[in-house]
Amino acid sequence: MSQSSVSISTDSSPRQNQAGVFFLINLAALIGAFLVSAQIRTRLPWGNALGAEYDPVPLLFYPVLLIALLAAYGIARLSGMTPLGRTLNDRRHYRVLLLAIMIAALGALIVVPDLSQLQLIYFVVLSVITGFCVIFYPGKISVSEDRLLIGDYLRRLWDSRYLLRLWLGYNVQARYTQTILGILWIILLPLATSAVLALAFSEFLRVQIDVPYISFFLSGLVTWSLFSQGVLTGMRSILAATGLINQINFPREVLVLLALGEVLVDFLFTFAAMILINALNGIFPNIYWIYLPFLIFVLVTFTLGLMLILSCLSMLVRDIPQLVGVVLQLMFYLTPLIYPIDRIPDQFRILLLLNPLAGVIQGFRDVIVYARPPDLLTLYYPFVAGLVLLYAGYSYFKAHEEMLADVI
Repeated sequence: MSQSSVSISTDSSPRQNQAGVFFLINLAALIGAFLVSAQIRTRLPWGNALGAEYDPVPLLFYPVLLIALLAAYGIARLSGMTPLGRTLNDRRHYRVLLLAIMIAALGALIVVPDLSQLQLIYFVVLSVITGFCVIFYPGKISVSEDRLLIGDYLRRLWDSRYLLRLWLGYNVQARYTQTILGILWIILLPLATSAVLALAFSEFLRVQIDVPYISFFLSGLVTWSLFSQGVLTGMRSILAATGLINQINFPREVLVLLALGEVLVDFLFTFAAMILINALNGIFPNIYWIYLPFLIFVLVTFTLGLMLILSCLSMLVRDIPQLVGVVLQLMFYLTPLIYPIDRIPDQFRILLLLNPLAGVIQGFRDVIVYARPPDLLTLYYPFVAGLVLLYAGYSYFKAHEEMLADVI
């Protein structure tokens, strides 16, 4: 009798902790969907025109979200869904999230009557999608009911931090030990590309912009290179280490993080070269560089999420690398890298909204070249999309981690 009571007490604590984690994830999903709905409502010319006094992110909406989620958990527990009980799983918490969305939408109509109803519709749709990606989808792909939480995987990854640091240092050093130019190979391609395009657009095509074109393009190219090189190297990271996977037991995501680390090292050198080129053109660091860590964080989260997903998919479907190469080539021209963002016609502005890199690159350009703060409203979607993609991508990677050795 005493043994069974001890067993129940030891099992309930992890479930309660897990319920707390799900509560925070649900709340974050609601807040993220609300921020993205504000960006869509103010950036797309759909619906009635908004006045200059319209506030797309009223502070009163946040307590409405918190109260709605608490009420949803209370109703679910009283009605027998028991999200905190012994049958705890992701699908039950997703149903609680759907209930919270309905309560929040009704509460917003009463508490925040000035909020656009079209934005409220966006919020409902985006909340359902976001919750699916971070709650329902990770549970659907789990291989067992007793799978570990993300926090457990992260603790194991933290224990492997010394392996990652030593491995990264060795790889970076080995890349340039017997080369003539060494580190200069990292910055040679972006500088050459920027110089050629600056000559073509500023001298041959006579494209007029209010800053030196080489600085304009280089600020976008350095950002784009981090993303594109991260995706390409991360996609090949697992395949390039097939021998190690079958022989050594370590968290497989270390290989993806190793690829990201090498790309970040390249980013630091190209960023330093960009600073030098900008200084020669009269553009120097400014106070708004305090936004750069946030912009880099948004870019890295989005890139790492894709790297985790593609590293697994490229092992299961060998056509993925070719497809990704084509998509990256199309994205290069659809992203405002070689042309200013204000040159895009209004009917194609939705492409900028759907492309999370557009807002991030424009943010880098605003800070570095134009010496002005980035438009934070434009960064809501890249920020939320990066976090959602990172969570869903890591869940997908860990769910298929055991399959990698079998596929090889």
